[in-house]
Amino acid sequence: MNLTFRNVFLNLVYYGLTVVLLPWILLSLESSFGYTRHSVFGMRAGSALIGVVGVALQLWCIVLFQSVGKGTPSPAFAPIKLVRQGPYGIIRNPMNTGELMVFLALCGWFDSPVLLAYSLAAALAFHLFIVFWEEPRHLRRFGERYVEYRRNVGRWWPMRWRAAWAS
Repeated sequence: MNLTFRNVFLNLVYYGLTVVLLPWILLSLESSFGYTRHSVFGMRAGSALIGVVGVALQLWCIVLFQSVGKGTPSPAFAPIKLVRQGPYGIIRNPMNTGELMVFLALCGWFDSPVLLAYSLAAALAFHLFIVFWEEPRHLRRFGERYVEYRRNVGRWWPMRWRAAWAS
């Protein structure tokens, strides 16, 4: 199975579950308990903008993973080369940031407290996965190159922002 097919297939399955099926189930449950939505145009417009930016960021990351890293976002077919270009030159986890933007966009679009909880749970899950599984794996796999990358690029926030907050 070639890399492009794997990339498309895995991403369709993953996003089908996390962005379509699970939110649909949660919204259905929320509605069954009588929650009434009060979406307004401004909230929907802002949510649409955040969602489009999040999707674009994720697509950019997927393309970089395949073209530069020679892999996919899936840990099963992870990139074999360290990707430091594009958004990966600003923060180490733009793929997850883009996904959280999509989750928050869904939350705002549907005026859903349950989707807000889903977004917060996803943020915590991403952070724990990255800290306890992904970063140690990258350290073993890429060694000093990853140490230097980690020293110069923030996990969630650009280093310039972190330096400004520290002072």
